[in-house]
Amino acid sequence: MKAIRFFTNSTGVLLLTLATALFIANWVSAGLVQPRDPVFMVSMRILFWIVGALALSVALICLLGQRAWWKAAMIFWLALNLLIYQAAFLWTGAHRSLSFYLESLARAFAITPNTASLMLGIALFYLLAGGSVSLLWLWLKKEPVETPGSDLKTACSACGGHIMFAAQNLGQIISCPHCHKATRLRKPDLLKMSCFFCQGHIEFPPHSIGEKMPCPHCKMDITLKEPA
Repeated sequence: MKAIRFFTNSTGVLLLTLATALFIANWVSAGLVQPRDPVFMVSMRILFWIVGALALSVALICLLGQRAWWKAAMIFWLALNLLIYQAAFLWTGAHRSLSFYLESLARAFAITPNTASLMLGIALFYLLAGGSVSLLWLWLKKEPVETPGSDLKTACSACGGHIMFAAQNLGQIISCPHCHKATRLRKPDLLKMSCFFCQGHIEFPPHSIGEKMPCPHCKMDITLKEPA
């Protein structure tokens, strides 16, 4: 999960930078005649606005969103659409290379069109590879950490105070709200005890110690206690 968080956060920064670069390129080249995109048959200025808006939207999802699955899916979706665009560009049989249509972007940052094309290609590969690997890992993992809105409870390792936290924060080290000492958010291991009345076996999480509940076997009310 740390690797996926790094990927989605870095992708958010990358897409935010890309969107800003496209917007700046449009601003710098304002008033200049732009070539027409051979796929959608619109001005490259309009295409830059569209791609910039999409990149900005996905960047905000990556930086502000909570669900890793949703962020990885949006990254993969954007990268796949850009890859499909490149395939369509080649299919049209355009007489000029893609770098020719990036001239305004290259001029805005004083680089060559070929360099701009290479940088975009590397970024696309990063998005496509990282997004697909993240989705595959999350699909195989299928842990509760990705369940939206789910909360877990644990006990502070220092003072034993109960702590409730969002599932996606599992594994993080926080300051205990009770004793303010560093504690790691873990899945609580189940404790075991026997019912006082029927001796039936009962399992419960540590944060339930001291609570009353009906025995699942004899239905008598018992107080959950830490095993001796």
